[in-house]
Amino acid sequence: MTDTLIRRGPDAEGCKIMRRGAVQRTAARSGEKWIGLGHRRLKIIDLSDSANQPFVYGSLTLIFNGEIYNFQELRHKYLAGEVFATHSDTEVALKMYQKFGAACVKHFRGMFALAVYDAEQDSLFLAVDQTGKKPLYYYHADNVFVFASGIDALLTQPEVKTSVDFRALDDFLTFNYIVSDRSAFQDIYKLSAGHTLTFAAGQLKLEKYWDIDYRPKLNISLQDALTQTEEILREVVNLRLIADVPLGAHLSGGVDSSLITALLAERGRVKTFAIGFTQKDFSELAYARIVAQKFNTEHYEFTVTPDAVSILPELIDSYDEPNADPSQIPMHYLCKLTREHVTVALNGDGGDECFGGYERYQGMLYQNLFRKIPKPLRQIFYAGIRSLPESAAHRSFLRRLKWLCQVSLSDAAESYYQANLSFDNALKNKLYTDKMPRGCGAQEFRQVFANAPADNLVDKMLYTDLKLYLRNDLLVKADRAAMYHSLEGRSPFLDTRLLEFTAGLPARYKIHNFQLKYLLKKIAAKYLPKEIIYRKKQGFGVPLNAWFRNELKQYAEDLFNNSLLVSSGYFNKNALLNLLSEQQHGVNHGRRLFTLVILENWLRKYRKYV
Repeated sequence: MTDTLIRRGPDAEGCKIMRRGAVQRTAARSGEKWIGLGHRRLKIIDLSDSANQPFVYGSLTLIFNGEIYNFQELRHKYLAGEVFATHSDTEVALKMYQKFGAACVKHFRGMFALAVYDAEQDSLFLAVDQTGKKPLYYYHADNVFVFASGIDALLTQPEVKTSVDFRALDDFLTFNYIVSDRSAFQDIYKLSAGHTLTFAAGQLKLEKYWDIDYRPKLNISLQDALTQTEEILREVVNLRLIADVPLGAHLSGGVDSSLITALLAERGRVKTFAIGFTQKDFSELAYARIVAQKFNTEHYEFTVTPDAVSILPELIDSYDEPNADPSQIPMHYLCKLTREHVTVALNGDGGDECFGGYERYQGMLYQNLFRKIPKPLRQIFYAGIRSLPESAAHRSFLRRLKWLCQVSLSDAAESYYQANLSFDNALKNKLYTDKMPRGCGAQEFRQVFANAPADNLVDKMLYTDLKLYLRNDLLVKADRAAMYHSLEGRSPFLDTRLLEFTAGLPARYKIHNFQLKYLLKKIAAKYLPKEIIYRKKQGFGVPLNAWFRNELKQYAEDLFNNSLLVSSGYFNKNALLNLLSEQQHGVNHGRRLFTLVILENWLRKYRKYV
């Protein structure tokens, strides 16, 4: 199991296998119950071997992936007088568990997946951080309970009986990620963000220990909000500088990563890393250079070319579940470049979810205005434009107008679901055979939105994205890409103190008169030039439409002609090829084609489980 995780921890390996229960008791070998704990370590804090894991203290044994950023504060506040054998957050985490039990995780600010076995109680405690930055999968059937940081580790065990879950794959096509706690395999689950799991006496007990509530609002002026947010931002960045290895930052040239770079530069010269494309419409290298020059960073760049498909085997190997976020391509190269110089890199993940940064938020607000037009007129207008051919441009006005018309015809929950769709039912009906089952992700998505602890549209969208899109797409991409290269990524915007504070801010401070990230941009104005702050949001885009009309056309055609999705009886070959043909005739299916290419390659890796 630990061999499959070597990239997550190349610096040390440890295993501890013991009889369950009172370790010293004598028992007949027949019917004995055992537990095995294994760990791979990436050394970041306290590089000595004394901090290696499994870490034992009395009857407790800990294995732990991630960082507890506030471990020094916790040590002074709650563990004063304790004798410590290391300077690590690992030892603090275990002693916090000894003191507080399951409630210890409520004190942790960081990213973590951890397990503590208590021999006295014969109980196993698992936990994942508040936003789910670190993965933890588990399998439970009959008398077997197995858990790991990756599914590939679980699959090494002959006791794990599983197969590909095509219901989950239907949800994957719907959103480009798998919703909630299901995985792509039957009976293998991921521990949800902000949850703990206790396994004792053969029983599982799941509990939520953290959630975010947008309803209690701070009575705060804009100026006070600016001052306090900036203070918290500086604190969460500084908290993530604790490391005994070289540290740098990913710099896209967008507001989030540029502001992180600016705050880092207050502490000394920073190493920054940027990625771009040969196609200028998708490359942000010029903006990253502006920021790097302003703060005199030690700057490194890499340009991605269309032959990036050659790394598909590495991408599939990085993800034990299918992941169709196209930005995994530049992210893979960015992490590879970064690891050549540092072991830890700060990033801007979470800025959009904290401060309201996605363009679909504007679209949802515009549709509220659009709804003032009588519905019959909107229906007629949509019917007139829906069949018009779209421009091949990355940001097509007509595509956005079609979407605006479509979502305005539904209620808010349905509209936001439509805004996040990749494959709708009409397209699925063409692609699928009768054998392909349907998942329930659409219903779960609507429920998360409808039940969000929020009183306005903006906060409902932020909550939904934090719980679903961020957790199951962006953070998976960030973790897997970094860990494949044994790089640790740190996300200041996802600190619980910042998340909880911004949740309490009025929605108008996040999006004001349709201006995204209103508050954050005002803070950024103190540090960054206007051309960085107020340029159009670009994101980590990939020129898929151009690639599938040129460099990737033949590759996709060959793949679909010999498709395992088809030969397994779940997909129609002609429908796959028709999608590629429509791409050549002006219909932009680039994102969907990439999703199908990823799914096909992923399924080939796990062919024996189909």
